[in-house]
Amino acid sequence: MRQIAKKFMISAAFLGVFLAFWVFEAGRTAIAAERILSITPAGTEILYDLGLGNRVIGVTKYCNWPPEARTKPSLGNMMHVNLEVVMGMTPDLVVVSDMNAQVGRQIEALGYPVVTVYQDNFEQICDSMLRVGQACDVEETAKARIAELREWVRHKTVAPGETPPRVLVVVGRPPEEDVRKIYVAGRGAFYNDLITRAGGVNAITQDVAYAQMSREGLLRIDPDIIIELIGESGMEVPAKISQWEAVPGLRAAQNNRVSVIKGDFTLRAGPRYPLILDAFIQVIRDGAQGDRVCSTQRALTASPQNPPNDPSRLGDIDHSG
Repeated sequence: MRQIAKKFMISAAFLGVFLAFWVFEAGRTAIAAERILSITPAGTEILYDLGLGNRVIGVTKYCNWPPEARTKPSLGNMMHVNLEVVMGMTPDLVVVSDMNAQVGRQIEALGYPVVTVYQDNFEQICDSMLRVGQACDVEETAKARIAELREWVRHKTVAPGETPPRVLVVVGRPPEEDVRKIYVAGRGAFYNDLITRAGGVNAITQDVAYAQMSREGLLRIDPDIIIELIGESGMEVPAKISQWEAVPGLRAAQNNRVSVIKGDFTLRAGPRYPLILDAFIQVIRDGAQGDRVCSTQRALTASPQNPPNDPSRLGDIDHSG
């Protein structure tokens, strides 16, 4: 009897998934997704930005914004997801990113509707927001939000100069190590778009997303500006700055053009794109220097989760040093 009941429950679950998938494909507005599983921080931020936080039934351990997302059940690592747990949560929509698209394909093979958010540039972020909005029957809300973001970005984008500074964006390095080995953003990365909009040009000329670089490679490139991005935890900023200054002959360090931007928001290609752009503009165009670090808390106080309709009211992100 238990075996029969178990088989019946599984069959019913798959029938529900099939019906949800059919509705999703045949007409997104017929039944809006009400039980959404987000397996990507960027997707989670999009969902909350569109006012869908109450429909989110699960996230990953990396989904820490907005703070309410931390109260949701966690699936753990976004790259390795237990499919049985996913089935047990009975979602009618799963959101993944291009970073864990393989997970999305596995879940889709089980019959669950999946939306993949892409994040190589601002236009992809806008497109992802629209597709999530369509899947959740809030398309008009998504369009209005995208229009606000587009206006803000248009207002802030810096016109390129005759000789734009060559900018190196460092996205990581081994813990507690100096700059003998760093990981940098190439022209295929999300940050290339930000560098350009902030008035610079990527010092990495290769069309790759990210690459490992040695100290010798760093000196060969010798960028005008270095921007290192770090999360909320890790080595203190002054220690990081001093390590850059210890590299003999490094132009950016000699000219006080090394900046560390601190905060998880710098690592998320989502609705908080304006915050990252504003920080890049302050470094590249306005010349924020030395051991100054973008304060996440001040940034989010000055610029709430939803930038206002009037871009001029957003203001600048403060720096502390």
